[in-house]
This record gives sequence, structure tokens and C-alpha cells, in this order.
Amino acid sequence: MVAEALKEMYSMTEGAFNDKEKQFNDLWEGVTPKGINRNKSLKFRQYILEHVRQMKRPLNRDNALKYWMGQLKAEVNDSENF
Repeated sequence: MVAEALKEMYSMTEGAFNDKEKQFNDLWEGVTPKGINRNKSLKFRQYILEHVRQMKRPLNRDNALKYWMGQLKAEVNDSENF
């Protein structure tokens, strides 16, 4: 019974992780229900990369994804603790 609950909890968190990553990819590419919107893509990239710049990290897609997923903030907090 406990194993089933843990398995269900793991699948829920894994699904949330994949959904958030898919959402980032769609926003990064400008994917909308009506097709691809280049302006939305550029606006989202500018928004995310500005946050990455404020954290003094290189402006690239990998760091933008880390910021979106919350990993970049965790890395910064860990580096400040040492």
C-alpha cells in the first residue's frame, strides 16, 4: 500500500515536471493553438533572459530552462551558502 502511494506520488511529480518543461518549450518556440506566434516567442525569451541576466549567468536557452524550472535559483542559493 505504501509502495503504491509512493509510486503514484512519483508519477504525479514526474508529470508536473514534464508539463512545465513542455510549457517552456512551447512558449520558447511561440507555439499557440492557432499556430506559431513569433512575437510571443520573442517577448517570452526577452522576459526570461532578463531574469537570467540578473542572476549573472550566461544568456542561453539552457539557463533559461533552468530558471523556468527553478533549478537556477537553487544553484545560486547553494553557491551563496558556501
